[in-house]
Amino acid sequence: MHRIIMLNDDLESQMRMYLALCTRYRIEIAENEIALMRLLRRKRPQMLILDTHHSRLSNNGKSAGKLIEKIKHKYNRLQILAVLQAEEALSYGERLQQHGANDCVDYLIEGSELLQRVDQMLISAPPITVSFHDADFEAQA
Repeated sequence: MHRIIMLNDDLESQMRMYLALCTRYRIEIAENEIALMRLLRRKRPQMLILDTHHSRLSNNGKSAGKLIEKIKHKYNRLQILAVLQAEEALSYGERLQQHGANDCVDYLIEGSELLQRVDQMLISAPPITVSFHDADFEAQA
């Protein structure tokens, strides 16, 4: 089962997204950026759903774009779905994608549409492959 971490301080949006996804995916909710980074390191999720207007980001003078860059630098295979407001979808959404977000959605997205978008993102994500070197692995016949 794929694991998704969500950082979203809009409770209504968070619960709507959680309920739409929880039957198919394992959802972990981060309260702040520190908890988010800890969950990314420990849980190794396949996707992050990031509220671009999370209050802790703006209070610390950080932007969602900088956080996405930081996360993508360390976890380059992680799919990032940025959550933003409809009126900023074109301009801010494009900038977030330049920083590394894989897709953007509106806060008010319907549950069925969100599930479809997440399914598409996780299916199209490159598979994680493990390579073994001769010195590291010996097969028994």
